[in-house]
Amino acid sequence: MKQELTLDQAYTRLTTYCARSEHSPEDIRRKLYSWGIATEEAPAILERLEQEGFLSSERFARAFVRDKYRFNGWGMIRIRTELKRHKIPSNLIEQAIEELTEEAGDETRDRLHTLLASKLRSLPKSLEKRKVWERLLRFGAYRGFAYEEVQSVIQELLGHGYDEDEL
Repeated sequence: MKQELTLDQAYTRLTTYCARSEHSPEDIRRKLYSWGIATEEAPAILERLEQEGFLSSERFARAFVRDKYRFNGWGMIRIRTELKRHKIPSNLIEQAIEELTEEAGDETRDRLHTLLASKLRSLPKSLEKRKVWERLLRFGAYRGFAYEEVQSVIQELLGHGYDEDEL
């Protein structure tokens, strides 16, 4: 049987947890729930963490966008979707994505090209052209890139004479 945490114990653990890395308020809410802290008491702890600078939705959104783009190779569509799962307000999501877009510039297309080229090399050589196209398209979409952008990069990789409609 697990021992129930007091509010002070939970707060102390959360300060350490939040000091190590950025977390969304939704992450903290889930953690409090898993510790058995009543849902009525959670907002007070969240507010205290925010006031003391341990928790910030804006800071989390910026870090999340930057990290998922750079380290996971995600596109803006997937990043936006994942931030919505964390219940980050839309205005903060758009602000963080806009900052990254300004910073990254044309790098996004190059990143997509690199990802799809790597995926293409990993596909079996005996695969039909239609299947190659489908797998690359699905992979690019899953990573969160726009359909038109993925389609354009696939055409570059497979040759300009090769079009999805011909399959």
